[in-house]
Amino acid sequence: MRSTRGFSVAVLLAAWGCTTYEKKPLRPDDLLEQVRRTRALAAEGPAAGEAAPATFGKAAELLREHSPALARARAAYRVALDLADVSTPLPNPGIEVGPEFGFGPAVVAHRVEPVGSLSFAIPLSARLARQDDLNRLEAAAAQVELLVRHREEYLRLRRAWAAAVLARRERAVAAELIALSKRSAEFGRKLVEVGEATALDLGLLELDLARAETGELDARIGDVEASADLASISGVAPEAFSALPAESLPALDVPVPAMEEVTGLLVANHPELARLRAAYDVAEGALRLEISKQIPDFRFGVTGGGETGDLKYVLGLTLGIDIPIFDRNQQEVARALARREEVRTQYESALADALAALERARARLVLLLEKASAVRNRVLGRAKSQLDLALKGLEAGGVEALQVLETERSYRNASIEALAVEKAARAAWIDLEEAVGRPLLFFPDEMPERRPPEPYTEPKESGRLDGGADSVTREA
Repeated sequence: MRSTRGFSVAVLLAAWGCTTYEKKPLRPDDLLEQVRRTRALAAEGPAAGEAAPATFGKAAELLREHSPALARARAAYRVALDLADVSTPLPNPGIEVGPEFGFGPAVVAHRVEPVGSLSFAIPLSARLARQDDLNRLEAAAAQVELLVRHREEYLRLRRAWAAAVLARRERAVAAELIALSKRSAEFGRKLVEVGEATALDLGLLELDLARAETGELDARIGDVEASADLASISGVAPEAFSALPAESLPALDVPVPAMEEVTGLLVANHPELARLRAAYDVAEGALRLEISKQIPDFRFGVTGGGETGDLKYVLGLTLGIDIPIFDRNQQEVARALARREEVRTQYESALADALAALERARARLVLLLEKASAVRNRVLGRAKSQLDLALKGLEAGGVEALQVLETERSYRNASIEALAVEKAARAAWIDLEEAVGRPLLFFPDEMPERRPPEPYTEPKESGRLDGGADSVTREA
Protein backbone atom coordinates (compact mmCIF):
# COMPACT_ATOMS: atom_id res chain seq x y z
CA MET A 1 0.00 0.00 0.00
CA ARG A 2 2.84 2.39 0.81
CA SER A 3 4.32 1.84 -2.68
CA THR A 4 0.94 2.45 -4.30
CA ARG A 5 0.48 5.69 -2.38
CA GLY A 6 3.98 6.83 -3.35
CA PHE A 7 3.26 6.08 -7.00
CA SER A 8 0.03 8.11 -6.86
CA VAL A 9 1.79 11.06 -5.24
CA ALA A 10 4.55 11.00 -7.90
CA VAL A 11 1.98 11.01 -10.73
CA LEU A 12 0.08 13.93 -9.16
CA LEU A 13 3.26 15.96 -8.69
CA ALA A 14 4.25 15.35 -12.33
CA ALA A 15 0.81 16.37 -13.61
CA TRP A 16 0.85 19.54 -11.47
CA GLY A 17 3.44 21.22 -13.72
CA CYS A 18 1.75 20.39 -17.03
CA THR A 19 0.22 23.09 -19.20
CA THR A 20 -3.56 23.13 -19.31
CA TYR A 21 -5.60 23.60 -22.46
CA GLU A 22 -7.33 26.94 -22.98
CA LYS A 23 -9.86 27.21 -25.79
CA LYS A 24 -9.43 30.15 -28.15
CA PRO A 25 -11.92 29.90 -31.04
CA LEU A 26 -11.28 31.53 -34.42
CA ARG A 27 -14.12 33.96 -35.18
CA PRO A 28 -13.95 34.96 -38.89
CA ASP A 29 -16.58 37.72 -38.65
CA ASP A 30 -14.83 39.43 -35.75
CA LEU A 31 -11.46 39.17 -37.47
CA LEU A 32 -12.90 40.61 -40.69
CA GLU A 33 -14.22 43.62 -38.81
CA GLN A 34 -10.89 44.03 -37.05
CA VAL A 35 -8.96 43.95 -40.34
CA ARG A 36 -11.32 46.48 -41.90
CA ARG A 37 -10.98 48.80 -38.93
CA THR A 38 -7.17 48.52 -38.94
CA ARG A 39 -6.93 49.20 -42.67
CA ALA A 40 -9.21 52.23 -42.38
CA LEU A 41 -7.43 53.71 -39.34
CA ALA A 42 -4.02 53.26 -40.94
CA ALA A 43 -5.21 55.18 -44.00
CA GLU A 44 -6.45 58.19 -41.99
CA GLY A 45 -4.45 61.37 -41.63
CA PRO A 46 -3.96 63.65 -38.66
CA ALA A 47 -7.48 65.09 -39.03
CA ALA A 48 -10.66 63.07 -39.13
CA GLY A 49 -11.49 62.05 -42.65
CA GLU A 50 -8.29 63.55 -44.01
CA ALA A 51 -6.09 61.40 -46.23
CA ALA A 52 -2.62 60.75 -44.85
CA PRO A 53 0.24 62.50 -46.63
CA ALA A 54 1.18 60.15 -49.44
CA THR A 55 4.95 59.93 -49.20
CA PHE A 56 7.13 56.93 -49.77
CA GLY A 57 8.52 57.22 -46.26
CA LYS A 58 4.98 56.99 -44.88
CA ALA A 59 4.26 54.02 -47.14
CA ALA A 60 7.38 52.27 -45.81
CA GLU A 61 6.15 52.86 -42.23
CA LEU A 62 2.74 51.43 -43.10
CA LEU A 63 4.46 48.41 -44.64
CA ARG A 64 6.48 47.83 -41.47
CA GLU A 65 3.44 48.08 -39.21
CA HIS A 66 0.59 46.55 -41.23
CA SER A 67 2.01 44.29 -43.95
CA PRO A 68 0.19 40.91 -43.96
CA ALA A 69 3.30 39.16 -45.29
CA LEU A 70 5.44 40.55 -42.46
CA ALA A 71 2.77 39.63 -39.91
CA ARG A 72 2.95 35.99 -41.06
CA ALA A 73 6.76 36.01 -40.95
CA ARG A 74 6.74 37.54 -37.45
CA ALA A 75 4.31 34.87 -36.24
CA ALA A 76 6.55 32.09 -37.60
CA TYR A 77 9.59 33.70 -35.98
CA ARG A 78 7.86 33.93 -32.60
CA VAL A 79 7.00 30.22 -32.78
CA ALA A 80 10.64 29.32 -33.43
CA LEU A 81 11.87 31.77 -30.78
CA ASP A 82 9.51 30.42 -28.14
CA LEU A 83 10.83 26.93 -28.82
CA ALA A 84 14.44 28.15 -28.61
CA ASP A 85 13.70 29.77 -25.25
CA VAL A 86 12.77 26.38 -23.73
CA SER A 87 15.82 24.29 -22.84
CA THR A 88 15.72 20.64 -23.80
CA PRO A 89 14.84 18.75 -20.60
CA LEU A 90 16.56 15.70 -19.20
CA PRO A 91 14.84 12.37 -19.87
CA ASN A 92 11.96 11.71 -17.49
CA PRO A 93 12.59 9.22 -14.69
CA GLY A 94 10.59 6.02 -14.82
CA ILE A 95 8.59 4.54 -11.97
CA GLU A 96 7.08 1.05 -11.93
CA VAL A 97 5.00 -0.73 -9.28
CA GLY A 98 3.28 -4.08 -9.22
CA PRO A 99 2.44 -7.15 -7.16
CA GLU A 100 4.81 -10.02 -6.44
CA PHE A 101 3.44 -13.53 -5.79
CA GLY A 102 5.21 -16.35 -3.97
CA PHE A 103 4.46 -20.06 -4.31
CA GLY A 104 6.24 -23.36 -3.81
CA PRO A 105 6.99 -25.74 -0.93
CA ALA A 106 9.38 -23.27 0.79
CA VAL A 107 6.78 -20.50 1.13
CA VAL A 108 5.72 -20.10 4.75
CA ALA A 109 2.85 -17.68 4.17
CA HIS A 110 1.00 -17.12 0.91
CA ARG A 111 0.59 -13.39 0.44
CA VAL A 112 1.05 -10.68 -2.20
CA GLU A 113 3.91 -8.20 -1.72
CA PRO A 114 4.19 -4.90 -3.61
CA VAL A 115 7.36 -4.27 -5.62
CA GLY A 116 8.51 -1.05 -7.26
CA SER A 117 11.42 0.53 -9.10
CA LEU A 118 12.64 4.04 -9.93
CA SER A 119 14.99 4.56 -12.89
CA PHE A 120 16.88 7.50 -14.41
CA ALA A 121 18.64 8.08 -17.75
CA ILE A 122 21.70 10.34 -17.96
CA PRO A 123 22.89 11.42 -21.46
CA LEU A 124 26.58 10.74 -21.89
CA SER A 125 26.82 12.91 -25.03
CA ALA A 126 26.05 16.59 -25.66
CA ARG A 127 22.71 15.60 -27.16
CA LEU A 128 20.64 18.01 -25.09
CA ALA A 129 22.96 20.95 -25.76
CA ARG A 130 23.03 20.10 -29.45
CA GLN A 131 19.22 20.09 -29.52
CA ASP A 132 19.21 23.51 -27.87
CA ASP A 133 21.72 24.74 -30.45
CA LEU A 134 19.56 23.40 -33.29
CA ASN A 135 16.47 25.12 -31.88
CA ARG A 136 18.38 28.40 -31.72
CA LEU A 137 19.65 27.95 -35.28
CA GLU A 138 16.09 27.33 -36.49
CA ALA A 139 14.98 30.48 -34.67
CA ALA A 140 17.84 32.36 -36.34
CA ALA A 141 16.68 31.00 -39.71
CA ALA A 142 13.16 32.23 -38.95
CA GLN A 143 14.63 35.61 -38.07
CA VAL A 144 16.49 35.64 -41.39
CA GLU A 145 13.24 34.78 -43.14
CA LEU A 146 11.54 37.73 -41.44
CA LEU A 147 14.29 40.16 -42.43
CA VAL A 148 14.47 38.77 -45.96
CA ARG A 149 10.71 38.98 -46.36
CA HIS A 150 10.82 42.58 -45.15
CA ARG A 151 13.48 43.38 -47.75
CA GLU A 152 11.45 41.66 -50.49
CA GLU A 153 8.25 43.47 -49.52
CA TYR A 154 10.18 46.74 -49.33
CA LEU A 155 11.41 46.28 -52.90
CA ARG A 156 7.88 45.32 -53.99
CA LEU A 157 6.64 48.52 -52.40
CA ARG A 158 9.19 50.54 -54.37
CA ARG A 159 8.01 48.93 -57.60
CA ALA A 160 4.35 49.51 -56.76
CA TRP A 161 5.03 53.12 -55.72
CA ALA A 162 6.83 53.88 -58.99
CA ALA A 163 4.01 52.22 -60.93
CA ALA A 164 1.40 54.27 -59.06
CA VAL A 165 3.19 57.60 -59.60
CA LEU A 166 3.68 56.81 -63.29
CA ALA A 167 0.04 55.76 -63.56
CA ARG A 168 -0.99 59.21 -62.27
CA ARG A 169 1.41 60.79 -64.73
CA GLU A 170 -0.01 58.62 -67.50
CA ARG A 171 -3.49 59.91 -66.68
CA ALA A 172 -2.21 63.48 -66.96
CA VAL A 173 -0.58 62.73 -70.31
CA ALA A 174 -3.77 61.01 -71.48
CA ALA A 175 -5.83 64.07 -70.52
CA GLU A 176 -3.40 66.30 -72.40
CA LEU A 177 -3.61 64.07 -75.47
CA ILE A 178 -7.41 64.09 -75.34
CA ALA A 179 -7.42 67.89 -75.26
CA LEU A 180 -4.97 67.96 -78.17
CA SER A 181 -7.00 65.42 -80.15
CA LYS A 182 -10.21 67.37 -79.54
CA ARG A 183 -8.56 70.52 -80.79
CA SER A 184 -7.27 68.68 -83.86
CA ALA A 185 -10.71 67.16 -84.60
CA GLU A 186 -12.41 70.55 -84.23
CA PHE A 187 -9.82 72.11 -86.48
CA GLY A 188 -10.34 69.31 -89.00
CA ARG A 189 -14.08 70.03 -89.12
CA LYS A 190 -13.38 73.64 -89.97
CA LEU A 191 -11.02 72.55 -92.72
CA VAL A 192 -13.69 70.25 -94.16
CA GLU A 193 -16.15 73.13 -94.13
CA VAL A 194 -13.78 75.35 -96.14
CA GLY A 195 -12.82 72.52 -98.45
CA GLU A 196 -9.18 72.18 -97.39
CA ALA A 197 -9.65 68.66 -95.96
CA THR A 198 -11.72 65.63 -96.82
CA ALA A 199 -14.13 63.57 -94.76
CA LEU A 200 -11.47 60.85 -94.72
CA ASP A 201 -9.01 63.22 -93.05
CA LEU A 202 -11.64 64.17 -90.49
CA GLY A 203 -12.41 60.50 -89.84
CA LEU A 204 -8.76 59.80 -89.08
CA LEU A 205 -8.67 62.71 -86.63
CA GLU A 206 -11.82 61.51 -84.89
CA LEU A 207 -10.30 58.02 -84.73
CA ASP A 208 -7.26 59.52 -82.99
CA LEU A 209 -9.61 61.21 -80.52
CA ALA A 210 -11.38 57.90 -79.80
CA ARG A 211 -8.04 56.20 -79.24
CA ALA A 212 -6.95 58.97 -76.89
CA GLU A 213 -10.15 58.54 -74.88
CA THR A 214 -9.72 54.77 -74.62
CA GLY A 215 -6.10 55.37 -73.68
CA GLU A 216 -7.30 57.56 -70.83
CA LEU A 217 -9.52 54.69 -69.65
CA ASP A 218 -6.49 52.38 -69.74
CA ALA A 219 -4.60 54.93 -67.66
CA ARG A 220 -7.40 55.03 -65.10
CA ILE A 221 -7.43 51.23 -64.92
CA GLY A 222 -3.67 51.24 -64.37
CA ASP A 223 -4.08 53.86 -61.64
CA VAL A 224 -6.67 51.75 -59.81
CA GLU A 225 -4.52 48.63 -60.06
CA ALA A 226 -1.38 50.43 -58.86
CA SER A 227 -3.20 51.91 -55.86
CA ALA A 228 -4.62 48.48 -55.05
CA ASP A 229 -1.12 46.97 -55.20
CA LEU A 230 0.19 49.62 -52.80
CA ALA A 231 -2.69 48.95 -50.43
CA SER A 232 -2.22 45.18 -50.62
CA ILE A 233 1.51 45.36 -49.90
CA SER A 234 1.13 47.90 -47.09
CA GLY A 235 -1.91 46.29 -45.49
CA VAL A 236 -4.05 49.45 -45.52
CA ALA A 237 -7.00 50.81 -47.45
CA PRO A 238 -6.38 52.29 -50.95
CA GLU A 239 -7.54 55.70 -49.67
CA ALA A 240 -4.11 56.07 -48.03
CA PHE A 241 -2.69 56.63 -51.52
CA SER A 242 -5.37 58.84 -52.99
CA ALA A 243 -2.86 61.66 -53.57
CA LEU A 244 0.69 60.93 -54.68
CA PRO A 245 3.28 63.67 -55.22
CA ALA A 246 4.34 63.88 -58.84
CA GLU A 247 8.01 64.44 -57.98
CA SER A 248 8.45 61.56 -55.56
CA LEU A 249 10.58 59.35 -57.83
CA PRO A 250 14.38 59.36 -57.96
CA ALA A 251 16.06 60.84 -61.01
CA LEU A 252 17.11 58.46 -63.75
CA ASP A 253 20.19 60.41 -64.86
CA VAL A 254 22.51 58.68 -62.40
CA PRO A 255 25.35 56.33 -63.28
CA VAL A 256 24.66 52.61 -63.14
CA PRO A 257 26.89 50.88 -60.55
CA ALA A 258 29.76 48.87 -61.99
CA MET A 259 29.39 45.12 -62.23
CA GLU A 260 32.08 44.58 -59.60
CA GLU A 261 30.20 46.80 -57.14
CA VAL A 262 26.82 45.13 -57.52
CA THR A 263 28.43 41.69 -57.46
CA GLY A 264 29.96 42.55 -54.10
CA LEU A 265 26.56 43.60 -52.80
CA LEU A 266 24.89 40.47 -54.14
CA VAL A 267 26.34 37.92 -51.72
CA ALA A 268 25.42 39.89 -48.60
CA ASN A 269 21.95 41.00 -49.71
CA HIS A 270 20.37 38.53 -52.10
CA PRO A 271 17.29 37.07 -50.34
CA GLU A 272 17.58 33.50 -51.59
CA LEU A 273 21.27 33.33 -50.72
CA ALA A 274 20.52 34.59 -47.21
CA ARG A 275 17.83 31.92 -46.80
CA LEU A 276 20.20 29.19 -47.97
CA ARG A 277 23.01 30.33 -45.66
CA ALA A 278 20.61 30.11 -42.74
CA ALA A 279 19.42 26.69 -43.98
CA TYR A 280 23.05 25.52 -44.16
CA ASP A 281 23.59 26.53 -40.53
CA VAL A 282 20.47 24.55 -39.58
CA ALA A 283 21.75 21.55 -41.54
CA GLU A 284 25.09 21.78 -39.68
CA GLY A 285 23.27 21.87 -36.35
CA ALA A 286 21.10 18.90 -37.31
CA LEU A 287 24.20 16.90 -38.29
CA ARG A 288 25.90 17.64 -34.97
CA LEU A 289 22.75 16.54 -33.15
CA GLU A 290 22.46 13.25 -35.03
CA ILE A 291 26.13 12.47 -34.46
CA SER A 292 25.72 13.09 -30.72
CA LYS A 293 22.82 10.62 -30.67
CA GLN A 294 25.23 7.80 -31.52
CA ILE A 295 26.32 7.71 -27.86
CA PRO A 296 23.63 5.97 -25.76
CA ASP A 297 22.27 7.20 -22.45
CA PHE A 298 23.48 5.77 -19.14
CA ARG A 299 20.66 4.32 -17.02
CA PHE A 300 20.51 3.58 -13.32
CA GLY A 301 17.70 2.84 -10.89
CA VAL A 302 16.65 1.48 -7.56
CA THR A 303 14.19 -1.34 -6.86
CA GLY A 304 12.46 -2.28 -3.65
CA GLY A 305 9.92 -4.81 -2.40
CA GLY A 306 9.14 -7.45 0.21
CA GLU A 307 9.86 -11.16 0.26
CA THR A 308 6.69 -13.06 -0.44
CA GLY A 309 7.61 -16.00 1.76
CA ASP A 310 9.54 -14.21 4.46
CA LEU A 311 9.22 -11.19 6.72
CA LYS A 312 11.96 -9.05 5.14
CA TYR A 313 12.40 -6.34 2.48
CA VAL A 314 14.83 -6.19 -0.46
CA LEU A 315 16.46 -3.05 -1.95
CA GLY A 316 18.37 -3.23 -5.23
CA LEU A 317 20.45 -0.99 -7.55
CA THR A 318 20.51 -1.37 -11.36
CA LEU A 319 23.00 0.10 -13.87
CA GLY A 320 22.66 -0.17 -17.64
CA ILE A 321 23.66 1.19 -21.04
CA ASP A 322 22.86 0.21 -24.62
CA ILE A 323 25.80 -1.22 -26.53
CA PRO A 324 25.94 0.57 -29.92
CA ILE A 325 26.94 -2.44 -31.99
CA PHE A 326 24.11 -2.51 -34.51
CA ASP A 327 22.19 0.77 -34.20
CA ARG A 328 24.56 3.75 -34.25
CA ASN A 329 21.97 6.13 -35.72
CA GLN A 330 23.45 5.46 -39.15
CA GLN A 331 20.35 6.36 -41.15
CA GLU A 332 19.76 9.76 -39.54
CA VAL A 333 23.46 10.66 -39.70
CA ALA A 334 23.49 9.77 -43.40
CA ARG A 335 20.34 11.83 -43.94
CA ALA A 336 21.85 14.83 -42.15
CA LEU A 337 25.10 14.55 -44.13
CA ALA A 338 23.18 14.39 -47.41
CA ARG A 339 20.99 17.33 -46.37
CA ARG A 340 24.05 19.48 -45.68
CA GLU A 341 25.50 18.68 -49.09
CA GLU A 342 22.12 19.31 -50.69
CA VAL A 343 21.93 22.82 -49.20
CA ARG A 344 25.52 23.51 -50.28
CA THR A 345 24.64 22.51 -53.84
CA GLN A 346 21.49 24.63 -53.70
CA TYR A 347 23.54 27.62 -52.58
CA GLU A 348 26.07 27.18 -55.41
CA SER A 349 23.26 26.86 -57.96
CA ALA A 350 21.38 29.84 -56.55
CA LEU A 351 24.56 31.92 -56.62
CA ALA A 352 25.12 31.04 -60.29
CA ASP A 353 21.50 31.90 -61.13
CA ALA A 354 21.73 35.15 -59.17
CA LEU A 355 24.90 36.22 -60.98
CA ALA A 356 23.32 35.47 -64.36
CA ALA A 357 20.18 37.43 -63.44
CA LEU A 358 22.33 40.31 -62.18
CA GLU A 359 24.32 40.50 -65.41
CA ARG A 360 21.13 40.44 -67.46
CA ALA A 361 19.39 43.08 -65.33
CA ARG A 362 22.36 45.45 -65.43
CA ALA A 363 22.90 45.11 -69.17
CA ARG A 364 19.20 45.68 -69.84
CA LEU A 365 19.13 48.71 -67.55
CA VAL A 366 22.06 50.35 -69.32
CA LEU A 367 20.36 50.03 -72.69
CA LEU A 368 16.96 51.16 -71.42
CA LEU A 369 18.47 54.24 -69.80
CA GLU A 370 20.17 55.06 -73.08
CA LYS A 371 16.90 54.59 -74.92
CA ALA A 372 14.97 56.68 -72.38
CA SER A 373 17.46 59.51 -72.74
CA ALA A 374 17.26 59.35 -76.54
CA VAL A 375 13.45 59.29 -76.60
CA ARG A 376 13.16 62.09 -74.04
CA ASN A 377 15.76 64.41 -75.52
CA ARG A 378 15.67 63.58 -79.22
CA VAL A 379 12.29 62.10 -80.10
CA LEU A 380 9.98 63.92 -77.68
CA GLY A 381 12.04 67.10 -77.69
CA ARG A 382 12.14 67.21 -81.48
CA ALA A 383 8.42 66.39 -81.76
CA LYS A 384 7.62 69.27 -79.39
CA SER A 385 9.86 71.64 -81.35
CA GLN A 386 8.26 70.59 -84.62
CA LEU A 387 4.78 71.14 -83.20
CA ASP A 388 5.72 74.63 -81.97
CA LEU A 389 7.18 75.48 -85.40
CA ALA A 390 4.11 74.11 -87.17
CA LEU A 391 1.74 76.18 -85.01
CA LYS A 392 3.80 79.32 -85.61
CA GLY A 393 3.91 78.57 -89.35
CA LEU A 394 0.16 78.09 -89.39
CA GLU A 395 -0.36 81.49 -87.81
CA ALA A 396 2.01 83.02 -90.35
CA GLY A 397 0.33 81.21 -93.22
CA GLY A 398 3.45 79.30 -94.29
CA VAL A 399 2.32 75.81 -93.22
CA GLU A 400 -0.68 73.88 -94.36
CA ALA A 401 -3.25 72.83 -91.79
CA LEU A 402 -2.93 69.13 -92.52
CA GLN A 403 0.81 69.35 -91.83
CA VAL A 404 0.01 70.80 -88.42
CA LEU A 405 -2.39 67.95 -87.69
CA GLU A 406 0.21 65.40 -88.69
CA THR A 407 2.76 67.12 -86.46
CA GLU A 408 0.32 66.98 -83.56
CA ARG A 409 -0.16 63.26 -84.16
CA SER A 410 3.62 62.74 -84.08
CA TYR A 411 3.83 64.64 -80.80
CA ARG A 412 1.09 62.48 -79.26
CA ASN A 413 2.89 59.31 -80.30
CA ALA A 414 6.19 60.64 -78.96
CA SER A 415 4.58 61.51 -75.61
CA ILE A 416 3.19 57.99 -75.28
CA GLU A 417 6.54 56.47 -76.27
CA ALA A 418 8.47 58.64 -73.80
CA LEU A 419 6.23 57.62 -70.91
CA ALA A 420 6.39 53.95 -71.87
CA VAL A 421 10.18 53.92 -72.05
CA GLU A 422 10.43 55.76 -68.71
CA LYS A 423 8.22 53.12 -67.13
CA ALA A 424 10.45 50.41 -68.61
CA ALA A 425 13.63 52.14 -67.38
CA ARG A 426 12.31 52.54 -63.84
CA ALA A 427 11.16 48.93 -63.82
CA ALA A 428 14.65 47.94 -64.99
CA TRP A 429 16.21 49.83 -62.06
CA ILE A 430 13.98 47.89 -59.67
CA ASP A 431 14.83 44.65 -61.51
CA LEU A 432 18.50 45.38 -60.81
CA GLU A 433 17.72 46.16 -57.16
CA GLU A 434 15.83 42.90 -56.80
CA ALA A 435 18.67 41.03 -58.50
CA VAL A 436 21.09 42.53 -55.95
CA GLY A 437 18.65 42.28 -53.04
CA ARG A 438 18.81 45.88 -51.82
CA PRO A 439 17.89 49.42 -52.95
CA LEU A 440 20.32 51.25 -55.20
CA LEU A 441 18.31 54.42 -55.87
CA PHE A 442 16.53 56.22 -53.06
CA PHE A 443 13.33 58.21 -53.13
CA PRO A 444 13.53 61.89 -52.15
CA ASP A 445 11.55 61.40 -48.92
CA GLU A 446 13.05 58.02 -48.04
CA MET A 447 14.41 57.81 -44.48
CA PRO A 448 17.79 56.01 -44.48
CA GLU A 449 17.58 55.08 -40.78
CA ARG A 450 14.29 53.20 -41.37
CA ARG A 451 15.41 51.09 -44.29
CA PRO A 452 15.26 47.31 -43.79
CA PRO A 453 18.28 45.81 -41.98
CA GLU A 454 20.69 43.41 -43.59
CA PRO A 455 18.88 40.09 -44.15
CA TYR A 456 21.54 37.77 -42.72
CA THR A 457 23.88 37.77 -39.74
CA GLU A 458 25.98 34.95 -38.39
CA PRO A 459 23.87 32.92 -35.91
CA LYS A 460 24.89 32.02 -32.38
CA GLU A 461 24.96 28.46 -31.10
CA SER A 462 24.19 29.37 -27.51
CA GLY A 463 22.29 32.07 -25.71
CA ARG A 464 19.14 33.89 -26.67
CA LEU A 465 18.98 35.55 -30.06
CA ASP A 466 19.82 39.24 -29.82
CA GLY A 467 16.77 41.31 -29.03
CA GLY A 468 14.18 38.58 -29.30
CA ALA A 469 10.91 38.79 -31.23
CA ASP A 470 9.99 42.27 -30.02
CA SER A 471 13.21 43.89 -31.24
CA VAL A 472 12.96 42.19 -34.62
CA THR A 473 9.37 43.38 -34.85
CA ARG A 474 10.57 46.92 -34.25
CA GLU A 475 13.52 46.69 -36.64
CA ALA A 476 11.66 44.81 -39.38
